[in-house]
Amino acid sequence: MSFRERLQSWRYNLVPDHVVGEILTKRWTDNAIPFLALVATLATFGSLIPGFFKLTALQDSTRQLGEFSLIVTGMTVVMLGGGIDLSVGSIFALSCFSAVYVFFILDQSVWLALAASIATGLLFGAINGYLVGYFRLRAFLTTLVTFIFGRALFDILVTTYAADVQLSGATSDVLDFIGDGTFWGLSVSVWLAIILAIVTHIALTRSRPGWHVLAVGGSRRSAHNAGIRVRRT
Repeated sequence: MSFRERLQSWRYNLVPDHVVGEILTKRWTDNAIPFLALVATLATFGSLIPGFFKLTALQDSTRQLGEFSLIVTGMTVVMLGGGIDLSVGSIFALSCFSAVYVFFILDQSVWLALAASIATGLLFGAINGYLVGYFRLRAFLTTLVTFIFGRALFDILVTTYAADVQLSGATSDVLDFIGDGTFWGLSVSVWLAIILAIVTHIALTRSRPGWHVLAVGGSRRSAHNAGIRVRRT
């Protein structure tokens, strides 16, 4: 046996890359790997940051993560459908400003403000979806332009109406509860994120539109051959 063959034999016996490859082919690794990464991240931050696992620190962290999770859930649906959206941050900011403008500037009800926020997100999402789905524009460049436009518009609106918002005397117990309220030790934003994640999971795995989204994300050509309306999906 030559020296090169001996090295290859040692490598095969001592470096179990074939074992790792076989493990990665299992379906359960799709969920196990992100979970292990989450555990490793929490363990790392818990060992480096004093008081990371204290109740007050966890409540503050989960309150912020709950808001981010709303964006992540929407982004997950886009990526499962085989797309990408760079404009989620700016659209989220504009949606929040729409609620602020309707409630504090126009002095309307909090429910109308929340409806305006949802309508703003739906409008920009429909624009992105129409340009990418029907005009076949590249999702990366299209959403990049939407991101730039949305961020610029948000900066202009904030600069224009920031003083009026601060001078407004409008108050709402509903907004205070959503922003600072807790339920069973967790902030309301976390509960909203959990509910949205469960509804999204059920919609993707137990409904026909969800199956279509997953099919298009797996292979657009195969989905088209199966009779799925890829552009509309």
